[in-house]
Amino acid sequence: MNRTPLVAVTIVAVASIIAIASFWHDAPIVDEIPHIGAGYGYVFEQSYQFNPEHPPLAKDLAGIGLKLARITNETAVHQAFLEHSAVTNDQWNFGRQLLYGLNENAIRLVHAAKLSVFLLFILSALIIFIWTRKLYGQTAALVAIFLFSFSPTVIAHARLVTTDMVALFGVLLATYFFVAYFQHQSRKNFWLAVIGLGIALLCKFSTFLLVPFFILLAISWAFAHRQKFLPILGRTILVIILAFIVIVGPYYQFHLTNYPAVQQRTDTANQLAGFGNKTLSSIVIYGADKPILRPFAEYGLGLLMVTQRIEGGNRIYFLDKVVNQGGPLYFPIVYALKEPIPFLILLLMAITVGLAVFLRGRLGSFRHAIATNFPQTAMLLWLLIYWVFSINSTVNIGVRHLMPIYGFTIILIAGQLTHARLWRKKSLKIVISILLAWYLAEFASVYPYYLTYFNEIAGGPARGYRYVTDSNLDWGQDLYRLGQWAKQNNIKKINLDYFGWADQRYYLGDAFNWIVGGQYTNREAFLRDNPQGGYIAVSATYYQQSLHSNSDYAWLEKIKPTTVVGHSIFVWYITR
Repeated sequence: MNRTPLVAVTIVAVASIIAIASFWHDAPIVDEIPHIGAGYGYVFEQSYQFNPEHPPLAKDLAGIGLKLARITNETAVHQAFLEHSAVTNDQWNFGRQLLYGLNENAIRLVHAAKLSVFLLFILSALIIFIWTRKLYGQTAALVAIFLFSFSPTVIAHARLVTTDMVALFGVLLATYFFVAYFQHQSRKNFWLAVIGLGIALLCKFSTFLLVPFFILLAISWAFAHRQKFLPILGRTILVIILAFIVIVGPYYQFHLTNYPAVQQRTDTANQLAGFGNKTLSSIVIYGADKPILRPFAEYGLGLLMVTQRIEGGNRIYFLDKVVNQGGPLYFPIVYALKEPIPFLILLLMAITVGLAVFLRGRLGSFRHAIATNFPQTAMLLWLLIYWVFSINSTVNIGVRHLMPIYGFTIILIAGQLTHARLWRKKSLKIVISILLAWYLAEFASVYPYYLTYFNEIAGGPARGYRYVTDSNLDWGQDLYRLGQWAKQNNIKKINLDYFGWADQRYYLGDAFNWIVGGQYTNREAFLRDNPQGGYIAVSATYYQQSLHSNSDYAWLEKIKPTTVVGHSIFVWYITR
């Protein structure tokens, strides 16, 4: 009896239980507020007025979660939706009111939304297991599913209502079916490739890179198999066109059912008012109220909004500086600090093995190597494209933007390290087993704070804030835990400068006192408002940005924190 599938299911089940338990006491992170609000609009109202900057799939899943959890005050929520719909892209305020301003159980709704999106982690694990087993065998499949399921970064983002884990799923799904189509060019595989790409394009706008990627794959296939280039390129372009016509267009059209064409055009024009390329923006605005073109115009709007945002960058803290972009070193450094050391060792071992096999000529000619290892070629090409894209990106706000590389990286590592000749070496088995055990220990040690994971090079989760913050460490997730800590210690008042969109008073109650950066720039200023002494809490993102820009909280550096909640919120008690 083959026990491999049972072992794989057990691994994924254990990781899933741990992941769900770990977010049970999380507050919604920054991006979950607008995504949940937009998800309500998509599913309940069938209107795409909110959050066009991201494709709908993740938010639809969140909306389905809300539907299953049942909103208790539907009339009030509907009225609030109509009021916020009058303002272009007002998903932030609507999402916050939906959760906290209409007598709903915010914790229950957030849990339901998270659980719905988490399904894509399980589906991603399934694709990784099936594909790795097909390419490398049972042992490699188990290693791959182990590395994927117990990755702190994967689990951190699999639990969130965001587009990062969804993008990983989309890339895996689309590439799996596209490669399968080339290997077996049947009508069934052609349509599976169309559907796979269409779904991927609904996951995140970074998956639009699959379009040039698939064209390069077609070129690679023609070169490797000495086939005529134009027919292969033509079929690839047809897959891409049909993915938009058959999947993306109808899917977007569903979301436009109750979105008036006049308002869509007005909203599109407002969103693109500052867009640099007037030709592109004019095309999208033109199509925004045309019956056949409306869904494609809405997709185009999102693409242009993302492009506009990339050009602007984001204010971040990175390596003792506050900048608008981290530069080409940002993602390599953050990746090296956020991945467990045993994983980095396994990665280097896999690269070494791969290069050794290639340099010894065991793969034969370059053309033959591509032909006989086309799936691996596809994975390596995607990793190259995405790494180049990421390194040149001006939006440097978290390792989460590298999520689309995780699936292929893990499959290739597992395949190289369980190579038949190598796996027979007992010493190598022992080394890999030790590294996997270390990897699991790292995963277990950071529970439940997976978002804050940093390896020993960075000094662990407690010291990671010295290098980067934002979604690498502090995304507003620990507000619930701060409230629990305040209640357990009978704290009547806590002054908070919070990096997040969750409602502070909902979690802290009457103890909450809102402060902003610059309000308390020294001990004396704080004690004027708190003459008997008191607590001040500052999110790690604001704290680090302050220390390296305006120095609002520099005076707190000399005071030992009373506690650090979840590695992301620093709390001090200030006395005379």
